[in-house]
Amino acid sequence: MAEESRWRNLLKYFLHGIAFSVILIFLGIFWAVIFVILVAFGFIIGFILGFVVLFYLLGGINVFLTGVIWDVQVEDDWKSLLIHGLVLFIVLIIVHVPAVILALIVPSLFVTVPLLIVYGFIDGFVALHIAALYE
Repeated sequence: MAEESRWRNLLKYFLHGIAFSVILIFLGIFWAVIFVILVAFGFIIGFILGFVVLFYLLGGINVFLTGVIWDVQVEDDWKSLLIHGLVLFIVLIIVHVPAVILALIVPSLFVTVPLLIVYGFIDGFVALHIAALYE
C-alpha cells in the first residue's frame, strides 16, 4: 500500500511540474507582451509592474495546480499570490542553474529531453512544497 502511494506521489509531482511548465510557456508569451508594453510606457515603474504581474501569475498558476492535483487549499489573496510567486521564481531559478549550464555545455536534444523529464519531477516537488508554505 505504501509503495502504491509513493508511485502515485511521484506521478503527481511529475504532472504538477510538467503542467506548470506547459502553462508557463503560454502565459510567458502573454506576460512578455504585457511586460514590453509596461516598460515602453512606464520605464522603471513599468519594469517593476511587469515583474509584479509575473509573480502574481506564477503564484496563481501554482495555487491552481496545487488545488487540482494535490487537493490542497492554498491562500489565494493577492498578497499571498504575489509573495508565493516571488518565492517560487527565486527557488526555480536557483534549481534550474545546473540544467542551464548543462544545456549550454552540451546543446542537444539528447540533453534537453532528459532534463525536461527530470525537471518535471523537481519542479513539481518544489512547487508543491512552496505552496504548502501558504496552506
